[in-house]
Amino acid sequence: MSLFKQGISLNYHRIKPLHIFLIFLGVALFIRFPFFFRDYIDRDESTFILMGQSWAEGHLPYTYLWDLKPPLAFLFFAAVITVFGKSFIAIRLAGTIAIAITSLFLYKIGDRLSGRKTGFWCGMLYVFLSSLFGNIQGVMTEHLSMLFSVPGFWLIVKATGNRHLFFAGFLFGIAAMIKLNLAYPILFTGLGIIFFEYRDKGFASALKTGCYYGLGVIIPVLCTAVPYYLNGLLGIWWESVILAPLHYDTPDPANNINAFVDLLPFIFITAVLILLNHKKKCFPKRCRNYTYILLSIFGVMFSFIQSGEVNSHYLIQLYPFLILPLAIIVSHFSWFNTVKATPFIALTVMLLIQFEPLREYYHVGNRVLDGKSPYNGEGIEVSEYIEKNIGDVRSVFFLENHIGYWLTDELPPTKSVTHPTNLNREQLYPFFDNPRLNSVEELKYICSEISPELIITERGKIPFMKDNAAQNIYFRNILDSRYRLIKRIGEAEIYRLKPSMTMVPRPKLRTNN
Repeated sequence: MSLFKQGISLNYHRIKPLHIFLIFLGVALFIRFPFFFRDYIDRDESTFILMGQSWAEGHLPYTYLWDLKPPLAFLFFAAVITVFGKSFIAIRLAGTIAIAITSLFLYKIGDRLSGRKTGFWCGMLYVFLSSLFGNIQGVMTEHLSMLFSVPGFWLIVKATGNRHLFFAGFLFGIAAMIKLNLAYPILFTGLGIIFFEYRDKGFASALKTGCYYGLGVIIPVLCTAVPYYLNGLLGIWWESVILAPLHYDTPDPANNINAFVDLLPFIFITAVLILLNHKKKCFPKRCRNYTYILLSIFGVMFSFIQSGEVNSHYLIQLYPFLILPLAIIVSHFSWFNTVKATPFIALTVMLLIQFEPLREYYHVGNRVLDGKSPYNGEGIEVSEYIEKNIGDVRSVFFLENHIGYWLTDELPPTKSVTHPTNLNREQLYPFFDNPRLNSVEELKYICSEISPELIITERGKIPFMKDNAAQNIYFRNILDSRYRLIKRIGEAEIYRLKPSMTMVPRPKLRTNN
C-alpha cells in the first residue's frame, strides 16, 4: 500500500540511451504487436506493400505499378520484402523499430532543451500518439518520414556549424522523398535558419548557410532520379514525383476551409502553448530552437490546409513538434518535478491504451485458442478462399482489401487501381500515361475488355464512391450482366465471371519467399 501511495521515483539521469530506446521499443511493441497479424489496416499501407513488392522484383516505382507517393516511401517496403519475403510481421516490426528510433531522437531533443525527464516523456508521448487512435497501427509514410525528419531536427538543435545543417538538410530531403508535403516545414525552417544567420552574422554568412542547408535537401531528391536517368526513364520520374503531386487535389476553397476547421483544435493548442511560454518564459527571448519548432508546426499545418485534407495519420507529422513545446512548458510547472510513477498512474496509462490494443489482443488470443491462425482479416480469408476453391485465376480486381493482390501473387488490372481510390482521381491519369480519360472509361476497360475472372468488392458496389455515381451505376450493371456472386466473407463479396464471358490474363507477381 505504501508503494501505491509513495510511487517509484525514476532516476532519469542514470538511464542510458540504449535503455531508453528499449523502453520505447517495448511500449511500442506492446501497443502494436496484436496488429501485426491483421491483413488490412489502411489502404495506403496495402498499396505501399504492393509497390515495394514490385520494386523488390526489379521494377522501379511508377513503371509497373503506380501510386502518388515519392519513391523512397516504397524503398522501406522493398527492402523488408527483399530480406524477409512476404511477411506482415517483418514489415510491422520494422515500422515499430522506426517509431522507437524516432522517439529516441525526440528524447535527445527534449533532453538538450529541458532535461532528461522532459526528453523521456517527449519520446513516450510520441510512442503513444503514433500508435494509438484511428488507422495508424500499420506502417504509414508519416512514420517513415519522421524517422528522418526528427533526427534532422536534432541536428539543427545541436548545430555548431554548417556541416550539421547540411546533414540536417540531407535527412529532411530523405523525409520529403517519403512524404512530399514536408517540403513546407523544410522550407519554413530553412528560412528561419537563414534569418538568424543574417541577423547574427550578416548576408554572406546567411547565404553560405542557406546553400549548405539547401544542398543537403536537394541531394536526396536528385538521387531518386538517378535510377530513372540511367534507364532512360527520367520523364516517368518527373511526371510521377514532381508534376503529379501538384495536381493531386482539384482546387476547391471549401476543402481548404474544411481542413482549417479540422485543424482548429491543434491551432488552439499551439496558441495556448505560445501564451504559456510567454508567461513562464520556458524558452529564451527570440530563441532559435523555439522558433524552429513553431515554424515546423506552421509548415505542417499549412501543408494540410493547402492539400484540403486532414486524415488521422497525417497528424503523425505534427505530433513531434507539438510534443516538444508541450513537454518543455509542462516541465516548468513545479508539480512536474514532484510527480512519481505510481501504480495508479500505470493503471491510468493501461486504461488509456486498452481500447484498441487490448481488444485486438483478445481477438487474436481467441483465434489461437480456437486453433485458428493469428492472421486475420477479410483480405486473408478472401485470398485463402480463392486459393482453396478456385485455384489459379487469370486476373482479379480488388476494389477493397487489395492486399489480396499480394497474397494471391496477382497484379492490379491497370496502374490506376494499384491504390483503388486512384480510380476516381482522374486528374492523375495523364501522369502515368493512362489512355482513358475518366474513371467510367477506366471501369469499362477493366470490366469489359480485361474482364477479370474475379472481382472483390463490398455490397455489390464501389465502396469509396457514392451509390448514385455514374461509376457505381455502371459497375452494378456489369456485375448483374457479366458476373455472379459466389461467396460473401464478412463485408467482402467475391464475384466470378460467367462462363460465357471472355477475359484477358494479366501477368502475376513473382513470389518472393
